[in-house]
Order: sequence, then structure tokens, then C-alpha cells
Amino acid sequence: MTVSQKKLARNISVMSLAVFLSRILGLVRDQVMAYFFGTTFLNDAFNVAYNLPNLIRRLFGEGALSAAFVPLYNEIGIRSNKKQQLEFALNVLSILTLFLTALTLIGIAFAPLIVKVLYPGLPLSTMNAAIKLSRIIFPYLFFIGMSSTMIAILNSHDYFFMTGLSSGLLNIGMISLTIIPAAVLNASGEELLIWSGWGVFLGGLLQTAVNFPFLRKIGYSFKLFIRFSGESISILWKRFIPSMIGIGIREINLIADALMASFLPVGSITALGMGNRLMQMPLGIFGISTGTAILPVFSKNVTEGKWDDLSQNLRFATESLVAVMLPVTALIIVLGTDLTQALFQRGLFDDKASLMTYQALVFYSLGLVFYGLNQTVTPLFYANKDTKTPVRIASFMVALNIILNLILMQFMQHRGLALSTTLTAAVNYFLLLHLVKKRFPKVILQNVITDIFKIFLINLILGVSALFLRNLVNWQNIYAILACDLIIALIYIFVLLTLSYLCNIKFYKKMLRSAWTRLTRN
Repeated sequence: MTVSQKKLARNISVMSLAVFLSRILGLVRDQVMAYFFGTTFLNDAFNVAYNLPNLIRRLFGEGALSAAFVPLYNEIGIRSNKKQQLEFALNVLSILTLFLTALTLIGIAFAPLIVKVLYPGLPLSTMNAAIKLSRIIFPYLFFIGMSSTMIAILNSHDYFFMTGLSSGLLNIGMISLTIIPAAVLNASGEELLIWSGWGVFLGGLLQTAVNFPFLRKIGYSFKLFIRFSGESISILWKRFIPSMIGIGIREINLIADALMASFLPVGSITALGMGNRLMQMPLGIFGISTGTAILPVFSKNVTEGKWDDLSQNLRFATESLVAVMLPVTALIIVLGTDLTQALFQRGLFDDKASLMTYQALVFYSLGLVFYGLNQTVTPLFYANKDTKTPVRIASFMVALNIILNLILMQFMQHRGLALSTTLTAAVNYFLLLHLVKKRFPKVILQNVITDIFKIFLINLILGVSALFLRNLVNWQNIYAILACDLIIALIYIFVLLTLSYLCNIKFYKKMLRSAWTRLTRN
């Protein structure tokens, strides 16, 4: 493993650990929401209100801003000096403060119109609760927009742990302001839902504030520094605007999903949301962490013209994601029913709610490997200052996703919406891969194809075997079932590692050797 790969692996590991802790808190949050609100109209209303600021900040290019900002920020740091780098970032943060403040105020004022346009099929009770709640939650748009750019800065300076953990503070805010009012004030129903909304506000505030000490450590002073002109800002706008259009086009997928889900039976929005968040746990820990850690590395590789290093880093990220995501997908399919029941089935969350959530989880999880791989390939275009290619691909993906949604929801209801997301992610990846071969001839990926095929074949065989074993168990006690699931998962991992070692799969061999070295050293 090269020095560059070791650094990348360390950054991915640190980010993954932090995201893992955040996702655990997110899981607790979902358990709390499931207990108090089940799949009733109240939880649907909360999901609608919570989705709005997240949807709008992505629609207006928060992700696009990070994609355009990070390569340029690193380029200024390498070719100029740290003072210019800090001034550029402070200027961007100041402009962002004004923009997000205006956008948040508009969102609060026009919340009824936004809810009615994006979720026209909601029952009246759900819509009224969602409108009331969205006005409390909308300031989260400001907090997450600022926090995301601060995190992009810190990641460029190799700060990954606290930035990955910051979303855990959001979950702490939501958990606290749901459990405490319920226990101390006996709040319930819509009253408790309003408290949960204020929990999002509190969590967003904490999520943003935690970045300040680390930014100060780098050398930032917190003052408004606004300059709308200048070479760096001009370059940023030129890269940001096409990328923002691409992100905006891609977010039409979410708008289409939301609109269509609002016409499905009550509880579908919540089931899709909870299934998606369960799927996001492994994706966040491995896929998004890899994409976050790899963008600054790619940017530096491209700026310095180190194509061999870039190829090695991309191959390493690709193989490691496939090696992790395929076993996770198989285990979710085999053990997901028990997991969903154990985590959520209590309070107002009944058998039907568990089944709907599991179904959404399975069809989302089928695309885990593609979601993760897209996170590793897309940054390559951004690192090369190419924001137009993702726009073109996103436009095609929107059309494909909407067509698949319309077809599949007729036969599969909410499961069809989840499956269309998976199919679209798969097509998106293969298109990106095709373009990488054409646009980046110096980037070599072929060396990992054989190992990826071996990993897929091994997991297919083990997944079918594990499903057969699980179906032999007919116990009723949930703790006994979970103990059995744990044994099946451990056997799965042991056999996977053994077969992978015997089949000479490089990623697993390196991982086992590294683990053995650490154990013997201690």
C-alpha cells in the first residue's frame, strides 16, 4: 500500500468511525420517533417538514457548492498561500450567510405553498401539521448549509472525525426534545411533534457551532468579508452554476418521489423515510465517508498531475466499497425483517409498519454498492473542474427515475419508488464509468474487475446459504432470534474472509494482514 493510499485509508477510517457514531445516534432518534408516532399521519407530517429544508438546500446547490469549492480551495492553498486561501473561504462563508438567511425567511413565509406544491396528495390533517412544523424546522436550512461548507474546509485540512460526528449533534437535539417533554411534561400527539421540531432547530445550531473551534485552530477569524468580484470568486461561480443546475435537476428525483408517495397509503412516506435512513447507515459509514475523504485527495492529485496516484486511489476506493457493500446488502436482505422489528416495533409502530419499512429497506439496499461507487467516481469530474458532465448525466437520470417511478409504483406501491432509485443509481454508475474511460485515459481501473467479480460471486453464494439457514429458525422470542442472526452474520463474515483469502482477493488479504500485524505488534 502506497503512502497516498495509507493516508486515504486512514482518512476514510476516521470519517467512517465518526459517521458510524452519528448513525447510531440517528438510529436511536428513529426508534424514538417510531415509538411515539409510529406510521401515523404525525410521523408523515414530520418527515415532510424535515425533508423540506434538506430538499431546498440541495436544490439550491449546497452539494454543488462543496464540489466546486473544495478543488479550488485546495488549488489556492497549493499554488498561492494560506492567507489567500483563508480569505477566499471566509468570503464564500460570508456570501453564503446572506443567501441562506434570505432563503430561510422565504421558506418560513411560503411554507404552506411549498408543502401543497411538493406534497399535493397529503390528507388535510397531515398537511396542516406539516405546514405548522415546517415553519419551526426551516431554519435548519441555514444551519446545515453553513455547516456543510465549514466541513468541506475542515476536510481539506484533514479534520475528519469531528466533522463526521457533527450530524450526531442534530440527533441529540431531536432525541432530547422528544423524550424530555414526553417524560416531564406528559406531552403527546401534535404537542410532542412540535417539540420534536424544535429539537431539529437545536440540533442544527449545535451542528454548526461545533465547527468554530476547529476553524479558529486553522486560522480563521469570524467576521463578514464580502467581495462579489475577484478571480477566485469568479472561477467558483463558473464552476458552481453548472454544478448547481445538475444538483437541482437531480433533486427533481426527490420531488417526484415525494409527490408520488403522497398519493400512496398513509404510512408510505414514513416507511420510505425510515427504510432510506436505515440504508443510509452503511452508506454513510462507508460510501459517503469514502467520497468525502477522496475529493480533497483527487483534487490534489489532479492539480499536481499525479495520474498514477489517482488511479491507485480510485482503484482502492472502488474495491474497498464493493468488498464492504455487497456483504452488507446480503445481510440486510437476510436479516432485515428481524432488525426492523427489534429496532422499531413497539409503541405505535406495529407489524404492518415493520413490514413496510423492511420492504423499503430491501429495495433501497439493492443499490448500496452503486450509491457508494457513484460517490467515488463523481468527485473525479469535480476534481478535474468538470461540473458539466454530472449535469448532463443528472438530466438523463431524472427522466429515467420518473418513468420508473410511474411504472413501478402501480404494481409495487412504495417498494416501486425505492426500486426505481436503485435502478437509476446503477445506470448512473455505468454511465460515469464509461465516461471516465473516455475522458481520463490515464486513469486505469481494469485491475480491479476480476476481484470485484469474485467478491460478487462469493457473496451471492453466501447470501443464498444464509437465507436458507435463517428460514430454518421459527422461534418467537425476539432475543433468541437476534442471537441466531448474530451467529449467522459471524459465520457469514468468517466464511467470506476465508474464501476471499483463498481466492486471492487483494483488499481482504491486505485487511487481514494489517489486522494480524497490529495484533502481533501488541
